[in-house]
Amino acid sequence: MHVEDPRWDDYENRFRALAGRVTLQKGPQAEAASAELMLCLYGDNGLSSEQEFEVLARLEQAEERLRGTEVVTAYWEDVLLYLP
Repeated sequence: MHVEDPRWDDYENRFRALAGRVTLQKGPQAEAASAELMLCLYGDNGLSSEQEFEVLARLEQAEERLRGTEVVTAYWEDVLLYLP
């Protein structure tokens, strides 16, 4: 979701709250590449804002299966939440 979207604060707060309840791995995770659902905080998810909220709601509902990874490079940092 674009940070200038009027719903950004709600999206970011919900995403961070969910990510805070998941043990985040460091670096890319191979299983994320074939994930059933995946959502990142800052990157382009290729979805409309409405779709991002729908995916976020699905991830919240499946929290017991949720995985996450924190990707940090020299120029980019993001958190990915996914269902393997």
